Amino acid sequence: MSGEGQRLGEMLRSARESRGLDRARIERDTRIRERYLSALERGAYDELPGDVYARGFLRTYATYLGIDPDAMVALYRIETRAPAVERAGTIARRRLGGTPQPRAFALAPGAVAAAILTVLVGALVAYLAYQLITFARTPELRVLEPAGDVSGHRESSIVIRGVTAPNARVSVSGLAENPSVVADAEGRFSVRVELLPGSNLVTLSALDPRTTRRSPEVTRRIEVIGADDAGESRRPPSAQPSSAQPSSAQPSSAQQG
Repeated sequence: MSGEGQRLGEMLRSARESRGLDRARIERDTRIRERYLSALERGAYDELPGDVYARGFLRTYATYLGIDPDAMVALYRIETRAPAVERAGTIARRRLGGTPQPRAFALAPGAVAAAILTVLVGALVAYLAYQLITFARTPELRVLEPAGDVSGHRESSIVIRGVTAPNARVSVSGLAENPSVVADAEGRFSVRVELLPGSNLVTLSALDPRTTRRSPEVTRRIEVIGADDAGESRRPPSAQPSSAQPSSAQPSSAQQG
């Protein structure tokens, strides 16, 4: 019985004892004979009916104890393979009469190729998922200044600032002159628009150059007060012109005479 077999057997025995179970009960629950359960715990695999049965018993026993059955089967394969390799090496060394040499660890070419292929496929899937998410995403457009609609604006122009996708082109529409500007590498932009007296509805949108997708439109309504309107609003009520003008005094007929 090898040291690895002792480790596998110890894992099974420790798991069973930690749950307060005996092999007789496990035999009733799993229908695996007690002597086979004992052989698994002792690593005496030559007492089992065969490799296929041994793996089946081990998988059932590990599942019953709450241990990962795949890990136990993999460990069993390592344990049962190591003694056979050692015996074959011992026989070969005896026939050649040479000094035993330490065995070097080697990977099969097929395993290396499979590992490389798995890594490449995983990287490709991750790249495609990233591209899909990136190109399916609509660019963001936020206008920071002005934060909302503006009333009582007294200038003929206004500067609009905001953030969007990096290097996106921000376009203005709805005005007599509709400028456009390209955001910087961090997505910040600033554009000055010319306004007309009265109500101006400024509409902005951004076009992401990487995805060629356009953002939802953002609007700001700017109410511009003209110079005349501003003067009228500042004039005191007493200075407002009266609709009824006093008639100029007409000379009386006596005075004309």
